[in-house]
Amino acid sequence: MKEMKTIFPLLIILGCLFEASTFAQSNSSSKSILQERIISLDYNKIKGTFNTMFKECIGAGRANEGLRADWQQQLAYVKKECDFKYIRMHGLLTDDMGVYREDKNGNPEYNFQYIDVLYDYILSIGMKPFVELGFMPEALASGKQVIFWWKGNTTPPKDYIKWEGLIRNLVAHFTERYGSDEVKIWYFEVWNEPNLSGFWSGTQEEYFKLYKHSVHAIKSVNKAYRVGGPATAGAVVVAWPP
Repeated sequence: MKEMKTIFPLLIILGCLFEASTFAQSNSSSKSILQERIISLDYNKIKGTFNTMFKECIGAGRANEGLRADWQQQLAYVKKECDFKYIRMHGLLTDDMGVYREDKNGNPEYNFQYIDVLYDYILSIGMKPFVELGFMPEALASGKQVIFWWKGNTTPPKDYIKWEGLIRNLVAHFTERYGSDEVKIWYFEVWNEPNLSGFWSGTQEEYFKLYKHSVHAIKSVNKAYRVGGPATAGAVVVAWPP
């Protein structure tokens, strides 16, 4: 019994030594497989053209945030340091921007005051708006489906003619305020990633209808204005059929 008490601790020590030896050999073997990689460069020499496409556009959260002083200060800093050209964000037409409502007779009423504050600032620091048309104002929405905590309505319009009227008046307002030569170099996008159910609760056909009315509204103001798309997310598993 006394001998067993002596042998047992010894076996534990030997086991630990064996594990340590095995780990050391394994670690040494791994190091021998890895080869040192040296990257050498001279930043005073030019090897080829530097692609600065990444500077074309930066994304922001939602339009209403652009009314905040700290947001504007940060954007000015980013513009100065990185020289981004365009900025795109969600929620230009949501209710926190106060863009659309209807009177008691159902007639549209427009208010572009907050958009003016936002776009005036963007232009004042040498950037351009990338105009994403969305989400749906509640007074024009056909349903209650929303996305994000700030509840961007993702439903088709209850009246496509009224939607077209909103877009036409908005673009005409841009033209009056900033001039057609300025607006010609902006980009317009109809909605955001409508093939993702979270962003668009309507069908593919309903989105195409929204797109058609939107383009018609924009081009009715000036045929030279640029509208991209139809734009969808690049997720293969949810891609719409051609």
